[in-house]
Amino acid sequence: MLGQYTLANLTISPNLVLAPMSGVTTRPFRRLIRRYNPGSVGLVVTEFISVEAMTRKVARSLEMMRYNEDERPVAIQIFGYDIERMSDAAKMVEQSGADVLDINCGCPAPKVVRKGGGCELMRQPEHLTKIVRSVRKAIKIPLTLKMRSGWDQGSRNALEVARIAEGEGVQALAVHGRTRAQMYRGEADWQLIYEVARSVNIPVLGSGDVVCSKSAHARMYYNGLAEDPEYKSALGGLMIGRGALENPLVFSEIAAGTKMNLRSDPGLVLEILRSYCDLLAQDFPPKVCIGKVKQLASQMCRGHDWRKEFLRLESFAQQLEFLRKLENSDLRLQLAGEISTPCTQL
Repeated sequence: MLGQYTLANLTISPNLVLAPMSGVTTRPFRRLIRRYNPGSVGLVVTEFISVEAMTRKVARSLEMMRYNEDERPVAIQIFGYDIERMSDAAKMVEQSGADVLDINCGCPAPKVVRKGGGCELMRQPEHLTKIVRSVRKAIKIPLTLKMRSGWDQGSRNALEVARIAEGEGVQALAVHGRTRAQMYRGEADWQLIYEVARSVNIPVLGSGDVVCSKSAHARMYYNGLAEDPEYKSALGGLMIGRGALENPLVFSEIAAGTKMNLRSDPGLVLEILRSYCDLLAQDFPPKVCIGKVKQLASQMCRGHDWRKEFLRLESFAQQLEFLRKLENSDLRLQLAGEISTPCTQL
């Protein structure tokens, strides 16, 4: 099922991409995904960064641009409305040495769209055209764009936006198959994603509801022709977001084409949590680490009887001690007997 796609002289292989997720795809999380999916992640994308903050040299935004060499290839995603600031921020991304610049045209958050960024740009195609044109002229590295199917059911204009983007030099698109009005409710429209893929001559990545090998295969071969050995999917690849929170091994599962239910290996669950704690401690103070660890544990540890107790802990030190006790006590025997749960659609 896996393949590759190219962005100018950069080859993305395999064609599985870690989606940008605000508050999630920080440097520690991206490194965690790389560590536990060797050879199975073609590209990782940062959480989106405000061009207003970047161009004003706000320390936190500059920190969000940092990446490790072991993350490559890595894309930095920016969002905003002001054309000049978008171009200036794009230059900053290129100067940082990032492999790819991605424009956010799909964030549904009210605080983002109120200021003209994210999915609001899909309602202003003329302004979006100017932004993309200006950014493309400002940088030489590959330029990509992530969007949704549209603002709402009555204004699904992904096809129009895709053609605009291609015409202005965008080299790949990622399409999340929900409207802004849907937020993350309901099901992603993969028929529309396929229509976009067939309407342009650049790689199109599908996004939405890919959480395991089975769901990845079903979406990569949406029209049911997967049984035909001569059939080639119209999609350039898949972009995976929330599925990586539930199962950080999802990329390896898809690459292998087998079911790798993490919940059936409690020892590995603890190892991943411990590794994440170590990576977080390198970048964040303890008070920030607490929430990040809970964020992962709340999704990945569903079905384990110690999950609720762990999520109630109030300090990073308590979290580390809890994991240590689990690793070194008879609780491991209880964990080994827990019943795993099937892959679910997020």
